[in-house]
Amino acid sequence: MSNIIVFFSIVQRLEFHPKDISRVNNTNDWLRRFLIHHDLDIKDALSMLWDTCEWRKTNKVNEINEQNVNIEYLSEGSLFVHGRDKDGKSLFIFKCKKHVKGQKDFEELKKCVIYWFERVERQDKGNQITIFFDMADTGLANMDMEYTKYLINLCKLYYPHFLNYIIIFEMPWVLNAAFKIIKSWLPSKAVQKIKFVNRVSLKDYVEADQALKCWGGTDDYEFSFQPEPALSDGKVEENKKKVHFADGSPLSDNSPSSFGDSKQEEPCKSSKVKISPVDAIVFAQEGIEVLGNLSITNTSDSFISYKVKTTSPEKFRVRPSCGILAQGHTVNINVVVQPGYTGSNILRDKFLIMTFVIDHEGYSTNELNDLWKVNKNK
Repeated sequence: MSNIIVFFSIVQRLEFHPKDISRVNNTNDWLRRFLIHHDLDIKDALSMLWDTCEWRKTNKVNEINEQNVNIEYLSEGSLFVHGRDKDGKSLFIFKCKKHVKGQKDFEELKKCVIYWFERVERQDKGNQITIFFDMADTGLANMDMEYTKYLINLCKLYYPHFLNYIIIFEMPWVLNAAFKIIKSWLPSKAVQKIKFVNRVSLKDYVEADQALKCWGGTDDYEFSFQPEPALSDGKVEENKKKVHFADGSPLSDNSPSSFGDSKQEEPCKSSKVKISPVDAIVFAQEGIEVLGNLSITNTSDSFISYKVKTTSPEKFRVRPSCGILAQGHTVNINVVVQPGYTGSNILRDKFLIMTFVIDHEGYSTNELNDLWKVNKNK
């Protein structure tokens, strides 16, 4: 833990951008992404965080906006964000046929990519994206390996835990060799995110109403560049998160890896409890155990019983996993990773928190178990 404290004290003295220092000091969400990106390896996560802050300073990432990027490049529609995949992640669309290698200033192109990455991060509060390569009607002239490598390296080196899928739509066979090279640039867990699709199989990843008509969907959207809407308070909000523990990405928020980005800490609309943290449990080494924590607060005006379940009970020890909460009371729950399981083993696992109202808190353990049997569908 001491090396983390030293790291943050050094960050304070360096001339990194104030917004990035603020993200480090005041929120957990950005830091959580670095940890997840490196399977909870703190040393590697801190190294990436350092490199990212340096890169952002060198490239003046926080200053990139519509006034200092090439507006013609933004307006032509070769890169834009529209629609969402089945996991609710924004589609970062690369219309490959509109890009011809060597015809544009590469440095300006890179700034455009950063502009869109930063914009979608602000829009989705750090949630993941799916990069969608629309390769319909493309040929060798449209295949820019340097550009593609730059895009991949951004996700690999400077935007942690940012990539949900890479969808390749209708790739011409003539480009097969090029994509074998591209795969070699990716770590193995990223290679698994690549999905080759056509008009028929796209529905496995993108619903028809989110798919453009040119992909076989029903969305008749035509790209027209619109400036980024101003936030109501003039600030980028980094730590607004909401609770979805039940279905995996809010805690499916980062499907297929469900221990990632989180959203605003607020009660579920249909729930009588507030759950914290939100969307993702962060695990850390404590002695010989890998331990995470969550809390449940009864926000109703009645007694409630709660139960915590997981998709992989063999991987976790949850204590307490069931109990009673009085009005306004909070229970802190420890989630311990069982020996033999690592960060990469638990990334897909999900938790479900169930509750129902009871009339008093004097039930015995056996009586409470009987109540859960009766209320198992509530």
